[in-house]
Amino acid sequence: MNCSLYKKLSFAALIMGSMFLSSCGSSGGGDEEEFEFQTSDLKNKYWYANPYQNQNYFTDDAILVYRFNGGGDLVKQDFSGRRDNDEAGFWTLSDDNVLTIDDETIGNIREYTIDKSSTANHLFLKSSLGNWDFYSSIPELEDLTADAVLVKEVILSNGAYESMYRYEFEVKGNNVEEAKVILENKTYDLIEAQSSTGETVWRLQEIDANEYFENFSGAETVKFYVKMTSGEEYKLVDEIYNEDIEALNYQSIDPDHNAGEGALSLRVEWKAINNADAFYYIEILNSEKDENNPLYTSNWQPASGGDMESIILEEENAGDFGLALGDTFYVKVVAYLYEEDIEPYQGDIHSFNIQARSQFIKLGGEW
Repeated sequence: MNCSLYKKLSFAALIMGSMFLSSCGSSGGGDEEEFEFQTSDLKNKYWYANPYQNQNYFTDDAILVYRFNGGGDLVKQDFSGRRDNDEAGFWTLSDDNVLTIDDETIGNIREYTIDKSSTANHLFLKSSLGNWDFYSSIPELEDLTADAVLVKEVILSNGAYESMYRYEFEVKGNNVEEAKVILENKTYDLIEAQSSTGETVWRLQEIDANEYFENFSGAETVKFYVKMTSGEEYKLVDEIYNEDIEALNYQSIDPDHNAGEGALSLRVEWKAINNADAFYYIEILNSEKDENNPLYTSNWQPASGGDMESIILEEENAGDFGLALGDTFYVKVVAYLYEEDIEPYQGDIHSFNIQARSQFIKLGGEW
């Protein structure tokens, strides 16, 4: 709007006009756009902010994700597992573009002024406590997830089979260049691996994955450091919940497979754990028992209600499992529990929402 046009008006008209034309300031003229950010630009979309500072465990700088729903309800997303907290708090936006965020998950209420540089895709918030940049889309984050899992595994120790605990960590994302796990007293580098479906994942090295402990100490907060191919760095957070899992019965497995040429098939029978919420899957591993690169992973299935469960794995074409006649293979049987409030029968069947696993690996023999 050009303020110089109004210099030709009478003094009285100029006074009246100044009541409506806030864009005509005392800067001496020139074009300046009015601030037109609307409430509709804010609502019903995810907003992502990256406050990353360093790799310190105690620095509170994980990815922050809000959704400002209609009616003033604030949604906060657990980004690592893409889980929404629909009761995170409340928000309001005043006529003078002051955004009040009542985030009950951290117990504070803060006011921010939405800067006039904000757009429908970029939210620049200013306050005396610091500024925030939120974006409605960060493409390199679209497929990024991180998961921490409690694993109870039956292993051979001193000539006898016993169940021990360990942790497993997994980061997924096509644009990941480097990944680490940050615990309160230790940091692990993750290595790039591949799932049976060809998906790139970042996992512990074998030497780190085999750090077992006897007793489960309960809930723990796990943090992840991720560097992307763009050079951007992020921190993610996931929780180990205070929920144990029963050990699978190692002796109950019965693998039976065909021999000879043609497509291969394998029938596995095992004893279910005493937990109605458990689901199961089977993996075929190579002669090196390489869990980072399984040859085949079955679909998940719930218990059928009986003591003994079974599944048949079949190649569609000879060689699909990557095994030739005479090759040694191992069978990995897994029972697992989802995180709290996950509803697998309603579509929440993501691998990054697993809380705990019980498993063992047994020699399947030779094809």
